[in-house]
Amino acid sequence: MTLGYVHKPPGTVDTPKSERLRTWDDSSPYHKNRPKRGPRGPEGVLRLIEKDINFRNVPKIEGVTVHSMIKGAIDDSSHLHVAGMVLQSVTGVRPVVHKAKHSVAQFGIRESMPISLTCKMRGNQAWEFVDKCINIVFPRLKDWEGVKGTTGDSSGNLSFGFSREGAILFPEVEINYDVSFSILLQKVTMLI
Repeated sequence: MTLGYVHKPPGTVDTPKSERLRTWDDSSPYHKNRPKRGPRGPEGVLRLIEKDINFRNVPKIEGVTVHSMIKGAIDDSSHLHVAGMVLQSVTGVRPVVHKAKHSVAQFGIRESMPISLTCKMRGNQAWEFVDKCINIVFPRLKDWEGVKGTTGDSSGNLSFGFSREGAILFPEVEINYDVSFSILLQKVTMLI
């Protein structure tokens, strides 16, 4: 996960840091327009990229949003109901149905057609969902390369998705998959 915020308790004194790279002294005409020199000595040692986790830099999860666009809902509304059951069982929150704002003839979408679902979690529910993803689902994904560091934005938001195979790995879905979801759960992808 990427964290763009560093917590500083009140009264924390910032120690001045020297520049990481040294400038040239312009004693030669060949020094002009050259990139800065590398660090030298104990003062110029490169700082660590990864810092130890302490109470000042633990990430704070404010909320988690799970969104799923259901392609099968264009032809059959039962796909939307099944995806709603899946999202509700995984998140513990009743999903909100979103309708299409505009008609798109190429995809067969008409205006005000129910097409996607969203669940928003805060507090302990958000922590439990992230914990479930990290400890249960991610380790079981086949050929999973991890969440890329570039997925975040400057505000500290992360986004990652699950394919149908990833959505099935949640314990709530895995237990009831044969009973209730069967073949209807073919193209459910979740974006978190």
